[in-house]
Amino acid sequence: MVKLIGIPALGLLIPNLTGLISNRLYSATELFACYLFFLTVAFLVWEGNVRLMYFIRVRYPWSKKTYYKIIVSLFFANIVYSGLISSVLLNLWRYCSHEIRPGNESVLKTVLIIIIAACFITNIYEILFLNREKEDTETRVEQLNVAKAQAELEALKNQIDPHFIFNSLNTLSFLITRDPKSARLYNDTLARVYRYILSNKERDLVLLREETEFISNYFYLLKIRFAEAISMTIEINDLSAENFLIPPISLQALVENAIKHNEFSEKKPLAINVSIHSDYVIVKNDLNRRNGAQPGSKIGLSNLDNRYKLLTKRNIIVENNFESFTVKLPIIRF
Repeated sequence: MVKLIGIPALGLLIPNLTGLISNRLYSATELFACYLFFLTVAFLVWEGNVRLMYFIRVRYPWSKKTYYKIIVSLFFANIVYSGLISSVLLNLWRYCSHEIRPGNESVLKTVLIIIIAACFITNIYEILFLNREKEDTETRVEQLNVAKAQAELEALKNQIDPHFIFNSLNTLSFLITRDPKSARLYNDTLARVYRYILSNKERDLVLLREETEFISNYFYLLKIRFAEAISMTIEINDLSAENFLIPPISLQALVENAIKHNEFSEKKPLAINVSIHSDYVIVKNDLNRRNGAQPGSKIGLSNLDNRYKLLTKRNIIVENNFESFTVKLPIIRF
């Protein structure tokens, strides 16, 4: 609507305000052709500035290089582009016109007005886009808060539920009587697991190193319980783990799903592999579905995917080839 009103206004008003055209020198047909030409100039200036602003917004977002973006947008988009294209086209029109006034004063005045109008137009668009981005950001924050609340509920059900505590305490009680040294290590590890859950449940992102340390501690507790029936390999070096971010307790949710939904034993152990490749953390496990297993909570992967979509604007990737189950989690560089 702004474009439909603005382009005709610029094309019809500016030539008359600056004295660029003397209407009495032209026939009706010639006037129609002249103003059609002016409308074309207005359209090219308007549309060109909008497209350049789109390009600049993508390349130089407000959160980075703010002042550089302002210089680039105002100078190149508004002044250079608007001044150059309007000057060339209007001088071409003046050369073919019936105007009798000497010099280029009217053309220069018109070009100056066009540049000012282009700056004004670009600012209007920028304000509209910033308001839209603000609304989108507020919506995403609200959705993220809902997703976080769901994730916290799922974490409470999965990690701090009575069954997990009961099994952990039984294992600890068994170790106290059989192997006091291992019992102390088990107790310390259990404390670290719960400390991590409680201290990070409010955070959106954690270092990949912190998450891999947590999943190692968590898997140690499972390993004591299931012994040789499960195994896990982490193929992530320390440098990668320091340079990437990931939502907290996301790896644990995938390991928990693998344990919950698969049959395994010492004769046919469950193997879990955690690696990093092409900006993804990849969690892969053998697939051997439990017979008669109840369907799990539908929050699980869909909630994890929603959290990623809100945080990174990317989705998790789930692959199931009936022999293995793979989930790829996007990671954030910083």
